[in-house]
Amino acid sequence: MELAKKEDIVLETKEDKALDYAQTITMVTFYIGDFLLGIPAEKVVEINKEIEITPVPLSEEHILGIMNLRGQIVTVIDLAKKLKVNFEVTPKLNLIVKDEGEASVSFVIEEIGEILEVLPAKLEKTPDKLEGIAKEYVKNVYQLPDRLLLILDVEKIIQ
Repeated sequence: MELAKKEDIVLETKEDKALDYAQTITMVTFYIGDFLLGIPAEKVVEINKEIEITPVPLSEEHILGIMNLRGQIVTVIDLAKKLKVNFEVTPKLNLIVKDEGEASVSFVIEEIGEILEVLPAKLEKTPDKLEGIAKEYVKNVYQLPDRLLLILDVEKIIQ
């Protein structure tokens, strides 16, 4: 039996773990139809259930209206319509997302997924043959063991 030499032993320090963690992006995932979508967690303010939405006449088709979030008026977007997904969302959850310098926006979604840690090095560009969704709003894709995670471009969706 051979003993390990001191220089062969590598101890994992707290700094190493922090560095590994810093090299990932935390994603909030959710479903619209069969699509698993993700938004970086730093953009998500909160997730709410069944908040009263006030319709706004003459607004764009994907805008369901506005809601009052603790005194702040928030625009409510039907994300399925905006992404051109053929899926009727019954407003169950509101994913409140912050925009750079602008007021928060609410994306109406059907079901929340998991919080995932994604390696930036494994992000891939959006495939040309992505069907069933408006691919101009998909920033990257990430291959999970059993399916594809579509990472949304929040700024483009809000514009």
